Amino acid sequence: MRKTIATTFCALILCSILLIVGTNSVVAQDYVRTSYPTQVIPTIDGKWTTDNEWTDGEETWIGTDVVFRSTWDNTGDDVYTRWIVEFLTDNTDNPGDLWVFCIDGTQVGSNGNVRKFEITGHNELTWYLKIGASSWTVQALTEDEIEWANSLSTSPTSSTQHWILEFQIPKNNGQITMDILWNFLLQVNDADDPKFLAWPPTDPDNADTWGTESYSTEAIPEGLTFGVMALLSSISVIVGYKYIVKRKETEV
Repeated sequence: MRKTIATTFCALILCSILLIVGTNSVVAQDYVRTSYPTQVIPTIDGKWTTDNEWTDGEETWIGTDVVFRSTWDNTGDDVYTRWIVEFLTDNTDNPGDLWVFCIDGTQVGSNGNVRKFEITGHNELTWYLKIGASSWTVQALTEDEIEWANSLSTSPTSSTQHWILEFQIPKNNGQITMDILWNFLLQVNDADDPKFLAWPPTDPDNADTWGTESYSTEAIPEGLTFGVMALLSSISVIVGYKYIVKRKETEV
């Protein structure tokens, strides 16, 4: 009996892994991750400032190139969501490098209003709005709307210098209002190797295919690492084709 149970369990794990890596067809509900309460408020300086920063966030991988974490907390009257993204295989400074974060704050999908921020060349942040089937249009952004920084640095994840992005957004104050549950797509691109690296590996212009950010009021469980999350299907894979991101200015 034990042998049968073990065999069945292994088969289920193998099928899950094959399902993850064997398809390019992804729907949003296949990609759900959890944001846990902030235990150590990080310094937003584009690096892992102390060893206990970001250990309170769930570790989510995009292949073996990128890992990101997020936490949330109440600070005064505002609710913040904070992120750290590490591009482990990029250590060059190119004007065409991109960080892209698409937000569907109310889970309305492609029929509603969705937003994204795009950091180009590690120094220029642009906000966009997309209404229904229209194109992305540039939006004004106040200074206190978002705080971000990125740098070439090392971290507990990797002792090799690589790009690290940190940012925080108020969820309940400003243009980027987000509900308890919200959808998003994170994308990073190295201009030297512009392949499509994203969670989930879907279309940034189609909000119906983005992943979901869930939340917990309890601190992150110990041992919630790469191996565990692989079995829970929370890790995305690299899509096996080249996808060059074309920067869109004020299109209507």
